[in-house]
Amino acid sequence: MDVIVETAVQRVTVYPDRARVTAVGDCELKTGMHRLLVDELPLVLEPESVRVSGQGTAHVQIQSVDVTRHFYEESPVERARELEREIEGVEDELRVLADEKARWAAHGKYLNGLREATVEFAKGLSRGRTSVADQTDLLAFLQTQDEQMRAAVRDLDKQERELKRRLQKLQNELKQLRAARPRERFRALVDIEVIAAGSLQLEASYVVRDAGWQPLYDTRLLKTENGHVIDMTTIAQVTQQTGQDWLAVDLSVSTARPALNQRLPEVKPWYLDVYIPMPPQPAPMPRGRAVAATMAAAPMSEALSEEADTFTTMAAPAMMEAQATTAVANNEGMAMTFHVPHAADIPSDGSPHKTTLQQFQLDPRLDYLCAPKHTDAVYRRAVVSNTSGGPLLAGMITLFVGAEFIGRTQLAYTPAGGEIELLLGVEDRITVERELAKREVDKKMLRDVRRTRYGYEIECQNLLNEPAHVEVHDHIPVARNEQIKVKLDTARPTPSEHSDLNLLEWHLTLTPGVKQQIVYEFVVEYPPALHIIGLFE
Repeated sequence: MDVIVETAVQRVTVYPDRARVTAVGDCELKTGMHRLLVDELPLVLEPESVRVSGQGTAHVQIQSVDVTRHFYEESPVERARELEREIEGVEDELRVLADEKARWAAHGKYLNGLREATVEFAKGLSRGRTSVADQTDLLAFLQTQDEQMRAAVRDLDKQERELKRRLQKLQNELKQLRAARPRERFRALVDIEVIAAGSLQLEASYVVRDAGWQPLYDTRLLKTENGHVIDMTTIAQVTQQTGQDWLAVDLSVSTARPALNQRLPEVKPWYLDVYIPMPPQPAPMPRGRAVAATMAAAPMSEALSEEADTFTTMAAPAMMEAQATTAVANNEGMAMTFHVPHAADIPSDGSPHKTTLQQFQLDPRLDYLCAPKHTDAVYRRAVVSNTSGGPLLAGMITLFVGAEFIGRTQLAYTPAGGEIELLLGVEDRITVERELAKREVDKKMLRDVRRTRYGYEIECQNLLNEPAHVEVHDHIPVARNEQIKVKLDTARPTPSEHSDLNLLEWHLTLTPGVKQQIVYEFVVEYPPALHIIGLFE
């Protein structure tokens, strides 16, 4: 005996690229063999992921579960059925208008026939069978009828235009709805044996595609009595186009990435071959030089408001502030799952729906960064450790300093305990200038080698009322030919870091109101006959 079980989505766990859905339905069962039919399962489900369980007063043994496609005469979605009925109603109204216009068209032919019979009316008038007054009444009748007919046709045309516009709107809406929810679904066929009659609450769980979530972060630098803190809020942006609305569901989001195909990628042979150069191409036209600012990892505001006295403090306000409801976090080792404490509605329209997952505070290490070769801007940097208790997925961060919006940047995947580096805008009260102070060519040719000395000065000044730790980035050339030699000759103070690619870093502590200089010189040696590129700025 077939028993149709009406189910509704009750629980959903959303992963970054899919979701696990649990639908629940009740039924009454008698003893014997039965087949439970669970209809309207979305087409984007993975058939091998369907699992069925149940509990109730009936003693039931589940024997098998099969998944098949089921086709409908009408759309199984209530809204689609409503649209179909509305379209049918509009089409019926259009047919009524067409009949009315046909009636008036026939009436017009009759009037035209009367007009074309003027010769017969003239003969009747000459023979005394009709009078001039009768002819005048006839003309007035024809004119009145013509006016009525034309007014009625104009009104019918207006009604027809409005109905056609409405019909087009309904058809477009139905087309969009059918694209996500066609007149077919998966159906689960559950063969059971009922040993003792009673009620059964059936649970069907399955994995669906076209669903997922991504994290968004609000990061705010706040000043407290003891220094500064980073207040971070994690927001889940959930989207789904499964063709099945999730209404008032028990929602969870997980950082896990389940995969139905658990195969290790195959390592294939790694081949080397001789490079065959392409034929020489015509030299490109010379172009103007461009200087790019490479400091910011994301767009930053060019100016900030006053620092200490404009930062939002965390003193208790006079009035109670509204608080966001956060999810309950569960650390499952390799992943974090957040359970939303309230019922959630996620319709199958692809639009993003946001819910707050967690709020936590991090202790930042604040300093400043600059690359004076490219820009005179000095950026405020905050470095924090991820002490949220779980990993932070890659996502977009919105940055604030107090109430001031700074910009957005991208957060890379950060495991628990990992470091996060944030640039929090430009600090105008720390200045930096860089200039070429020396360029000398040694006129003595030693070993047929030309030597050119370059010297640069970088001046930093702190106009804050507190010490500032500033990290200065610069570089000297890197030789890509063995005949070219580059050497850092002098540097005051000595760089804190000097990489193999001649990237230089100085870590300075600037006292308030005091200027500090960085002076460095480097020497470039090369044969005079050698034409080198990339040396001069």
